[in-house]
Amino acid sequence: MSRPASRLLNAMIVLLCVVSPWLAHFAVSAEDAGVARLALLCFPLLVLAYWALVHARSKPLGLALLLVAGAATYALEHEGNLGLAAAYGLPHAAIYLFLLWLFGRTLLPGREPLVTSLARSVRGALPPHQEAYTRGVTVAWCVFFAAQVAVSALLFLLAPLDAWSLFINVLNLPLLVLMFAAEYLYRTVRHPGDDRTTIVGALQAFLKHASVTPGAKVR
Repeated sequence: MSRPASRLLNAMIVLLCVVSPWLAHFAVSAEDAGVARLALLCFPLLVLAYWALVHARSKPLGLALLLVAGAATYALEHEGNLGLAAAYGLPHAAIYLFLLWLFGRTLLPGREPLVTSLARSVRGALPPHQEAYTRGVTVAWCVFFAAQVAVSALLFLLAPLDAWSLFINVLNLPLLVLMFAAEYLYRTVRHPGDDRTTIVGALQAFLKHASVTPGAKVR
């Protein structure tokens, strides 16, 4: 792929990431969004299909999950017009529950906290105060992930569907960015003399580390 085409593709992906949460929110809130609702209803299923066909270790299991997800989405849409709520709400909960498990398991005795492992992979050996701080950051992320799931569940059960959709679709990414920014700002004030890893650097370290061993033992 040529460089201009690659840049265009990246720009379209970014635009889609920015626009799709708003479109999903409006579609969930609207009584009948027509073709737009149908397209947004199919979008998560297409993403799941891509994962099942390309990344799943077990293709039959991936396809089975796709069929189950498609059937459940169709049934909820047909019976209670809740197909879009399921298509976007269930992945939201599943992702944050997975992240809660991924981070939380590294806080068990005999394991190294995930953020400590990330910091060690970027900076090398860590002084004791940084090990304590990064353990606290791991706990903070666990609280954030748990809060995402809990607030989503409470809004879905107790609040109007519009409020729940606004939280999981529109506010999801801004809250995530705010969490990164709050931790970064706190770190600059709490440990001003330490090397500071940018948000992009932290994300790159996480993606690299998660693909290897997220639950490394304490060294």
